[in-house]
Amino acid sequence: MKKALILHGTNGNSQENWFPWLETELKSRGYEVWTPNLPGADKPNIQRYNEFILSNKNWKFDEETTIIGHSSGAVATLGLLQALPEGVVVKACYLVGSFKDDLGWDSLKDLFITPFDFKKINSKSLTWYFIHSDNDPYCPLEHAEYLYEKIGGDLIVLPGQKHFSVGTFGEAYRQFPFLLHHIAGDAMTEEYVLELIKEFKDKNIEFWLDGGWGVDALLEKQTRAHGDLDLVLQQKDVTSVVNLLKVRGFNRVKRGDETDWNFIMGDKNARFVDFHVINLDENGNGIYGPVENGNSYHKDALSGKGCVDNIEVKCISPEWMVKFHTGYKLRASDFHDVKALCERFGIELPEEYK
Repeated sequence: MKKALILHGTNGNSQENWFPWLETELKSRGYEVWTPNLPGADKPNIQRYNEFILSNKNWKFDEETTIIGHSSGAVATLGLLQALPEGVVVKACYLVGSFKDDLGWDSLKDLFITPFDFKKINSKSLTWYFIHSDNDPYCPLEHAEYLYEKIGGDLIVLPGQKHFSVGTFGEAYRQFPFLLHHIAGDAMTEEYVLELIKEFKDKNIEFWLDGGWGVDALLEKQTRAHGDLDLVLQQKDVTSVVNLLKVRGFNRVKRGDETDWNFIMGDKNARFVDFHVINLDENGNGIYGPVENGNSYHKDALSGKGCVDNIEVKCISPEWMVKFHTGYKLRASDFHDVKALCERFGIELPEEYK
């Protein structure tokens, strides 16, 4: 079962800011949610917090668990991950308004009594997201940048959001739609994809759909929610698409593994566009990254055709879409997509899906 643990900040509680709203929204999406009142929150202490959280025998950490920490709750997340038993790994960690030291506050010193083992902490979550503002009055952006460099994942900077709290920004932060939609992965709707497709076509930009929306285009219907749009583009068209997205409020998302040929842009509504940049060779193959790396989209992979709401689009072909969904740790969405493709197009189910 999907689970979410929400950890509040210093001098806080479970009923402030956007925590109750997020709990309600996640529960409506089938999550089991725990938003505890952390003991002694006026002076956070990693050991005290860990003992409290880990003593709850009704709560189990596993690969269906998402942890959301705000402010000192984000730092507490690091300490919690470091204390999890050997072999226990969670699905995702969201650190909102995080910091790397006590910021000169005596009340925060007990968060850093035990040095963080960032290598161990990194291994305890499958994915990491650092969400920060460029004008946080308490936690400078360089603190999140430091943690991101140590741990990896995605660093998402939302302009002008202060400390993502009612106290710094006002009543708007009784809710946090960006965070909800990022966790739920449902912001890249069919309506919005159609807007982008029409704009690309109007500007004569050639593209191929990959990923989840590529699968649904091949199936000619939306079969699940999507948080991003995977685009395969030629190098010559990248600048045009980047500028088009910037006008729509998208900015580059920092990632530990980003390259010039694979990067992500996102907007304030948690919609993301994942770029896969190719150069076509004389045989029609899409060279993906430096030639010496030997990575490419075979010309047959670029031969797929699909539809999004009756608008024809180029896609990665079904056979290659299935191939691209093998060789890594599989997610529930992979099983959904590959099963649907194999059934629709008569493709043999890969061994790792059987």
